[in-house]
Amino acid sequence: MTDIDNRKQVLILLSSPFQYWCAQEYLYQASLLHCDITVINAATFCRHSMIQIKRLHENCSRVKEVILTIPKAGSLTSRIAPYADLAKQLQHIKFDLILVGDLRQIWMQDIACSLDCENIVLVDDGAATNVFVEKLIAPANFKLPVSMHTQCPERKQEAANIKQALGLNIVEKSMTLFSIFTFPDDNHTRLNQLSALRARFTHTEKNDEFHFIGSPVVEKGILGDDDYYKMIEDALRSSRADNKPVYFAHRAEALESKKQKLEALGFSVELHDEPYELLCASAGRVPAEIAGMHSTSLFNMKILFAEQISASCYLMDETRLAQFATQHWGSDKFTLRDHIESIYRRLDEFNIEARLAN
Repeated sequence: MTDIDNRKQVLILLSSPFQYWCAQEYLYQASLLHCDITVINAATFCRHSMIQIKRLHENCSRVKEVILTIPKAGSLTSRIAPYADLAKQLQHIKFDLILVGDLRQIWMQDIACSLDCENIVLVDDGAATNVFVEKLIAPANFKLPVSMHTQCPERKQEAANIKQALGLNIVEKSMTLFSIFTFPDDNHTRLNQLSALRARFTHTEKNDEFHFIGSPVVEKGILGDDDYYKMIEDALRSSRADNKPVYFAHRAEALESKKQKLEALGFSVELHDEPYELLCASAGRVPAEIAGMHSTSLFNMKILFAEQISASCYLMDETRLAQFATQHWGSDKFTLRDHIESIYRRLDEFNIEARLAN
């Protein structure tokens, strides 16, 4: 893959700060952060996401942001029309690179496949990328659009008719994957070496903190409230007594209902307007220990600091995983269990300790 010079046009399609960060990592490695960048931001459903994305704009010198609001309910026409109209507005631009933030967001696939661009890159969607490659991307031979569902062919045809009527001319295109994980097909993948993040750690000093990476698993119904706190207590007991415990809340957590309990356990609780890794980088803050549940942050910090820090991933037991064996997760081509276990299979590779709460 050849890098593109700085006079080129880049389009970034995103719905979360993490996707934007990964897109910027790609641009950094390709020396493209100072080209003309158009960002289509559909993260309007989360206030904290919008704040974090605004902060990330500071990393690029020439950024035009377009806010896209797609209704979560309503007719297919009402949900397709906003981005179909946007695609028509962009048709006069020949983009040299389109970065797609989330395979599950069909609007991203449709826009990428309807514009004049042959260089399409899907950036990491965190640890979820593993199951996407196995169940969706590799079977599709790294081509977009990728079908997320096998069910409801009538609805698919209805959507296709609406898109055509609204002027969306969707053409199959090859894509490249940009990920922190390696995959067998290295012709269609490029390794995210976290180069931009490494450059941010201009001064590092390992401290005496134990970081627990929060997750909205309770809010999503993946784990019960009591089980979540038992896991956190176990992590605290397993950490070194002289390390200060800090709980880094996820932007999607209902923190108002958790903060008092966490502080009672001995954690100081932090919620920031930038992703965890960027926060640590800007402060040169390298913890002695980190723990969490299948969080991409565990993998990122181990990539950056290897044996300088210890990392633990808390697993769900067989009883819990069995409950997810028939529960689809963003696609009817795989289950939530498939997703979680695809992450577990990567732990040894990154020297992340697998733990069950006692």
